[in-house]
Amino acid sequence: MQEAVGERPGRGRPRSERARAAILAAATELLVSGGVDAVTMEAIASRARVSKTTIYKWWPSRAHVILESFFNRARHTMAVDENASLQEVLTAQVMSLTRLFRDSDAGPLMADLMAASQADPDIRAALDEQWLRPRRQVGASLLRAGIERGELDAGIDIAAAVDQIFAPVYYRLLLGHEPLHDALAATLVRQVLDGLRTRPQPGEGPGSPRQQPAVGM
Repeated sequence: MQEAVGERPGRGRPRSERARAAILAAATELLVSGGVDAVTMEAIASRARVSKTTIYKWWPSRAHVILESFFNRARHTMAVDENASLQEVLTAQVMSLTRLFRDSDAGPLMADLMAASQADPDIRAALDEQWLRPRRQVGASLLRAGIERGELDAGIDIAAAVDQIFAPVYYRLLLGHEPLHDALAATLVRQVLDGLRTRPQPGEGPGSPRQQPAVGM
């Protein structure tokens, strides 16, 4: 008889780490094979070969397990190259998100999660906590840094700017009215940043320090 994950310590990774990994893997497999409705606590426990009590030790609901398993697969799309310009970093992030949704099963899964969140408060809360909020915080911090360097106007609405940059990707994912092509990322970022750039003040020329873009982040 095989050892149930999380019940008896073995060699290799600590028991708790192995159990967490098995639970997240089980949630991912269920999500891919059956969609959001297939990911129940009972199904996760059965596939991961742990008790439901073990799952509740780390996650308050199935929604939180689902979103953490999803986020782990997409963590790379939030990477920031500190040697790149603001425009390059934002373009890379939008491009990564676009390709994730277009070229993998993450796109249909995200659409399912967004749809399910309309009727399930737990999924809505987990989607905000584990997906939207972390991604928006990264985008907002990049824009704030641009303001501090004098690249962007200090009076901009940062929350609205983050929406302007990333929301069209979700819009196209959900409605499918236009393709999620690679050129979309550069277009969105360029057009939004063009509207957020600082403008020369009286007495300031195009070569003043305030107008010089920063090389790094």
